[in-house]
Amino acid sequence: MSRSVPPRWWITATTPIPAPDISPYRRLTLVVVPGPGFGDGTHPTTHLCLQALAALAPREPPWRMLDFGSGSGVLSLGAALLGATVSAVEIDARAVAHAEQNARATGVSDRIRHARKLDEARGPFHLVIANILRRVLLDHADALVSHLAPDATLVLSGVMSTDVPELTAAYARRLGGSRPEVYAREDWRALVWRKAVRSG
Repeated sequence: MSRSVPPRWWITATTPIPAPDISPYRRLTLVVVPGPGFGDGTHPTTHLCLQALAALAPREPPWRMLDFGSGSGVLSLGAALLGATVSAVEIDARAVAHAEQNARATGVSDRIRHARKLDEARGPFHLVIANILRRVLLDHADALVSHLAPDATLVLSGVMSTDVPELTAAYARRLGGSRPEVYAREDWRALVWRKAVRSG
């Protein structure tokens, strides 16, 4: 079984197979086998984050990404294929094992370090992505912002349109008052701060 996601990406649940050549650039193949970790590539928030990753990832390695609430590791796989060294944070041990399996199948296990707690991720990071529930994003705002490198990019998703004002206010206070770009897919939203600068 294979499925297309945003144009840069191709996801397969089996041995990697060539992506159809219908885009203006080479697609990168992520192998996500069935398992307990959230994220098989089909959810709108995954699409939003993959689009952000393709557009905003640094073009010259080495660079580092934090994937908070990494689930099956879809976003970690994508970043590793783009040249990142990734810290993937996930509290569910079964999801971590699933993500490790996906990393091996995709051939990027040497580029991804899995952790169960955010304080085990040693920043700073050039790109921080958190695709998770609103409450978790609010509870971990200080910690996520503290992991940003100077002029890093922060991507928050997993939220609905009604969550945007509260999240914008919470993170703007920590990012010098700057407001995010907001991207939509169906009822879901992603908030993006480019060149985020921490307050204080």
